[in-house]
Amino acid sequence: MEPKFRQEARRFTGSTGSEFELVAAGASGSLAYTAGFEHSSAVVDGIPAVYTMRTTHVYRNKGGVWRIIHRHSDLLADQGRRGRTP
Repeated sequence: MEPKFRQEARRFTGSTGSEFELVAAGASGSLAYTAGFEHSSAVVDGIPAVYTMRTTHVYRNKGGVWRIIHRHSDLLADQGRRGRTP
């Protein structure tokens, strides 16, 4: 794992909840995607935070098993860098 990702991961000391709100999905052959909003609550830098990310997953079916092959998420613009505190 890259040092930057290790450093970022250390900021999160606990997840207190997560829910995925599906907005769109599709599949063709062995590829599929989902897009939606990921609502999460966690402890970041010792501070409880609640935030929503716009998230897209791309899946590939190999041997009858669907696996995520790409994920992209970003915070909604009005939440700033660290999300909202409850």
